[in-house]
Amino acid sequence: MEEEKRQQQPRPRDNYIAWDEPLFTDLRRMFSRAQLREVLTHSSFYDKPDKGNSRYVFEGMFAFKGLVADVLFRYYAGEGTQLQHILGNLFRQERLERLFDEWRLRQFARAGDKFDIGTHKHIFVYAIFGYVSTLDENIRNWFISKYIINRKDAAHLLSHRKRNRNLLAQADDMVRHTDGRRLTLEMEITDDGLHRAKAMLSDGMVLCEAVSKSWRYARKKVTKLAFEMLAMPSRKYMLSNPEYHARVLERKEAEKAQRKAEVEAREARKKEERLKRQAMWKEEQRARDMKRRATQAASKKRKTENADRAAAKAAKEQRPLSAKKRHYLEDKQK
Repeated sequence: MEEEKRQQQPRPRDNYIAWDEPLFTDLRRMFSRAQLREVLTHSSFYDKPDKGNSRYVFEGMFAFKGLVADVLFRYYAGEGTQLQHILGNLFRQERLERLFDEWRLRQFARAGDKFDIGTHKHIFVYAIFGYVSTLDENIRNWFISKYIINRKDAAHLLSHRKRNRNLLAQADDMVRHTDGRRLTLEMEITDDGLHRAKAMLSDGMVLCEAVSKSWRYARKKVTKLAFEMLAMPSRKYMLSNPEYHARVLERKEAEKAQRKAEVEAREARKKEERLKRQAMWKEEQRARDMKRRATQAASKKRKTENADRAAAKAAKEQRPLSAKKRHYLEDKQK
């Protein structure tokens, strides 16, 4: 009875905004209004202890944090202590409370009379995180990228060293933390006069290489390729197994060839469409020219006919009147 009375009470209108306003576009992508209400209902709101959002809060505190930690491990350089500090700062309470206010969650949050929502905003944000961790992988990655990793207040956390902006430095850190070796680049000139860049490990192993006409672009390509290879979860096995390393290089070459074939096919389709448009334009131009010539010929013919009629009329007017017609006109005037 107490729960029914509480649910029948009108919702407070402070900070209320309509569900269809632009601020809720992202939340509507993941929640219906009923789902959001369920996720943001604290267990103190119910009489029974087994109801509420406590399971979502647990999922957000641990499973969702694990997803973010996995992203940091895969794509951000640094020692374990540094990554731990970054993770802690990403989920600090001040940041979570700011999300609670930005999303205007107070209008949906429900709790018992003795539970202060204002001092427990982070609990409800963790519940949101917990629900997100149960959704599709694409939605999870989009959410983590937009609201956890790429927010403006996280920029300084993810660039704690200038080296983090350098892909080669990040790749070197990955190798060093994996097996202690170091990564460097070596440049050479091929017989064809091209620049070949090699990503070399400190023991002489060639991780990957790239060739280009440009010295700078060759370094850029090999650095990007090395970073992609070292970002693989199986990088430790790849660095210790030459056969697997060769298969990875072969797969990268196959992907490169496939991308090149796709680009060439796309360019061929564009060229074919362009030729079709040009042929269609020429046909339309030819039809317009024929129509213009026909119009000009018809106009010329009309002018000639008009001129002939005018000449015949003038010649007729200049002929002398016959006696019969002259008598007829004179009698008509009388």
